[in-house]
Amino acid sequence: MKKIFFALIGCLTVVCAHAAQIANIEYVHKMIEHKWDITVPYNPTLSNVKSMANMKYLLTAIDVANEILNGEKTTDYGNGEFATLHAADTTATNQAVETLIKKETEYKFYLTFNRVISPQYGINISAAGEFVIDWGDGTIETINKTNTTNTTYLHDYSTTGEYTIGIGGQATAYNTDPYTATISFPSDFVYDIFSIDGSLGAIFSTLPDGSQPRFYNTFFSVGVSTVPAELFTGISGAPVKNMFAGTFSLSLLRTIPDGLFAGISGAPASHMFYGTFYNCSGLTGAIPDGLFGNLTDAPATSMFLGTFSGCSGLTSIPDGLFAGISGAPATNMFSSTFSGCSGLTSIPENLFGNISGTAKTSMFYRTFYNCTSLTGPSARINGQYLYEIWPNATSSQVGDTYYNATGLSDYSNIPSAWK
Repeated sequence: MKKIFFALIGCLTVVCAHAAQIANIEYVHKMIEHKWDITVPYNPTLSNVKSMANMKYLLTAIDVANEILNGEKTTDYGNGEFATLHAADTTATNQAVETLIKKETEYKFYLTFNRVISPQYGINISAAGEFVIDWGDGTIETINKTNTTNTTYLHDYSTTGEYTIGIGGQATAYNTDPYTATISFPSDFVYDIFSIDGSLGAIFSTLPDGSQPRFYNTFFSVGVSTVPAELFTGISGAPVKNMFAGTFSLSLLRTIPDGLFAGISGAPASHMFYGTFYNCSGLTGAIPDGLFGNLTDAPATSMFLGTFSGCSGLTSIPDGLFAGISGAPATNMFSSTFSGCSGLTSIPENLFGNISGTAKTSMFYRTFYNCTSLTGPSARINGQYLYEIWPNATSSQVGDTYYNATGLSDYSNIPSAWK
């Protein structure tokens, strides 16, 4: 930043003395308004806005502009070493307005990945809004997206290696196709996401009109997706221990951050969390409390179909994970949600909120399929087992719900249609 100031001072005293005019106070304000579309109030003690602007006035005006843009004071140039009474010329003013005024970006979600093969990465976004992506190599890209078309944003890195991407901004509209994710990652790239942090829900939150984002297959089988024939070309000689250990691990994602979907509330949308963490076998431990924000109201079609399917490392489900859901069942609402989660040890009371009404196709199809470590009672709502609430449910509606979950304390009482 000092280099910028020295350039400004130098421009005033050496080069620009013959190339620029002295700027008046009005010029400073007009330039800020023209560049940033904001109005910086004039100093109320001024008697003539046509009078000369000095460097202290220019830099103080820039401080105010930064405060307006960011909602808080972010700079104090007006009290710094370059805030002198030297006259500010038009060239120095233009440079200062261009370089010293900045809208600070709050990055709300981060992902860390390792570019193993191709030094290119991409992110799909199917939401309208203003977004900022820090690609982790010093490149910051601002996206003003006026439509909800699923669009891929690509970035080329100079080298392969580990990078952390930060994403900020706020969505204003969502694609309504139930099979289109609000944010996802192109499957035709070789990528290894091994860490995520922050909140996607803070960027892609429930909109005032109730519109919901969809995280359809967002982290589906996170890991290597394609292997080019030339991957190991050039390697020769004797192999060493663990030379390719874990090279094609299905999933490197280990934890789900608290508040990942904070900012989401209201009625769920169809396919909202369809396959979001499908086959993320590297996830271990407990699912975070309140992971799905504050969802309420009636179930939606396929809202949690396969959400954690294949997450064999998960060991527990928090109380109240779906507590806000109530009303009549929907087709495929919890189909295969925890299928293959062989590490889960118990099912919390009232896991599925307060659902009642006519059974629907595949509403609990394979929900706890092959959850071989489950103990204690099977799922209950308000003290009643699911099979007591829907005693006449058919295999097309609840087939294989508890398949192979023989450790459940009431397993012998569960009707055959459910197991």
